[in-house]
Amino acid sequence: MSTKEKADEVNLSYISKSIERRFKNLLKIGISVFLFYKRKWLLFLVLLIIGAITGYFLDSGLGFSKKYTQEIIIEPKYDTKEYIYDVVTSLKTKIKDSQFLEKIKLDSNSVKNLLQVEIAPIIRATDVLDNLHEKYGDKEYFYRIIESYDAQTLEDIRYQNFYKYHRLVFHFRDKDSENEIISMNILSYIRSNEYYQKILTQTIKQTEINLKKNKKTVEYIDAYLDKLTKLPLENDDELIVVGKESEIPTVSTLLTRKQNLLNTISTQEDELILNDELFDIVEKGDIFLSKITLFQKMKILIPIILFLAVSIIFLFKELPSRLERYINS
Repeated sequence: MSTKEKADEVNLSYISKSIERRFKNLLKIGISVFLFYKRKWLLFLVLLIIGAITGYFLDSGLGFSKKYTQEIIIEPKYDTKEYIYDVVTSLKTKIKDSQFLEKIKLDSNSVKNLLQVEIAPIIRATDVLDNLHEKYGDKEYFYRIIESYDAQTLEDIRYQNFYKYHRLVFHFRDKDSENEIISMNILSYIRSNEYYQKILTQTIKQTEINLKKNKKTVEYIDAYLDKLTKLPLENDDELIVVGKESEIPTVSTLLTRKQNLLNTISTQEDELILNDELFDIVEKGDIFLSKITLFQKMKILIPIILFLAVSIIFLFKELPSRLERYINS
């Protein structure tokens, strides 16, 4: 047998013994754990029973396993998305402030039932695509990029402002008649921002002025065309025009101009009706009882916590002696 073959045989023997030794150690640990719980089975059984009873009373008495939810879909206007997200994020701390509660016309007792307020965009790739197209053009190019993104990527905060609709979620501890008052008062507070209200007022005022001017222009075009129809010029020499030939208005150009103005007027009228608030409520859902997963229930969660906590205590208690025996061996 060559030296190389002997070396290979030794290596294989070493590897097999190493695997065998690790398997034995793992088996010893498994047997030790089994014997430990076998010795302490009564203690852990009592802990599980106490935990289950405590969890049951927490679930039924304090309502830990119940959560009432209201979902409201909103459509932010006037670039208020970041502002709305900031307000919702800050509610967790602001809701404890008595002065803030006065602003939103609520008291400390009523808001105790409010557990949490969340907001998240309703993910639609077309919203991102439309925004990018509006800013940079070339819709097909961005369509190919967006197509390669998965839903998780599109949930990134970078795309938050691109989405048209956003879901506000209010979580309540118990069912109460004041729950809806709380959610509506918070929405009213968001709407009342002075800075954005000034922008809103000015935008509406300017739109009304432009709408009025456009309607007057349409009336002028109609009157002019009507005059041409009723009193046609007998001779072209009677028409005196000052300006370049290309600038001379014709019936065709006036009709085109009128149609463009009518489209603009329609858009402006829609803006005055649809964009008269900082955000629109697209859908306001009823308050419903949310489903709680099994491991969110206290009668399951508390026994598991007690079981693990006591096991860790015993582990740290016996660890020094076991390490000492291992080192000596």
